[in-house]
Amino acid sequence: MKGLTVEEAGLLYRYVLRTQMSEAFGEVPPSVVGKTIGQLVQEQRHLEAKAEEQEAEQKRLAAEARAKEEALAVELRKAISLTVFKKSFLGSDYEQDRYRDYIVIKCAYENTSGKDIRAFTGRIRFTDLFDKLIYESGLTISDPIRAGQKATWTGTIEYNQFEDSQRSLRNAELTDMKIVWLPSSILFADGTKLGEE
Repeated sequence: MKGLTVEEAGLLYRYVLRTQMSEAFGEVPPSVVGKTIGQLVQEQRHLEAKAEEQEAEQKRLAAEARAKEEALAVELRKAISLTVFKKSFLGSDYEQDRYRDYIVIKCAYENTSGKDIRAFTGRIRFTDLFDKLIYESGLTISDPIRAGQKATWTGTIEYNQFEDSQRSLRNAELTDMKIVWLPSSILFADGTKLGEE
């Protein structure tokens, strides 16, 4: 009688483990009645191959979605450029009945689309100099801006001292961060739209 290869032994072990896990979770385990060890090994091999195919398909879809999102962001950045030029912290002032702390960001942006813009939205990603994410925040600016014009905008992030990412954002200097503008949609004054629905 021929012994099992290392690969076949591993497949058989994972089959048995899967059976035990099914029982532990109250599911009906796969039946082994009337099956040879070779059939069990083949069944596990087929199951793992199918799982690998599904994982590869999910990765492909995710890569396509990321590529599509990045291509859209590139197109949108051609229409509206934006950067953060100042970041500060605004602590509570109990005399004015304000009990919240804020991180204040000031943005400069320019309409380079050739058309008047009514509003735009996207995200600002703050990373360290090695591209490690520090914080990401949504942004919507609904101040109309004519083609070729520049403007500034001030926004606030309500500060939560218990959130690591917000503490990192508060403490980091702008010169020690990269700011990535990820636009998602632009609404033009003529009613047309570029980007996400």
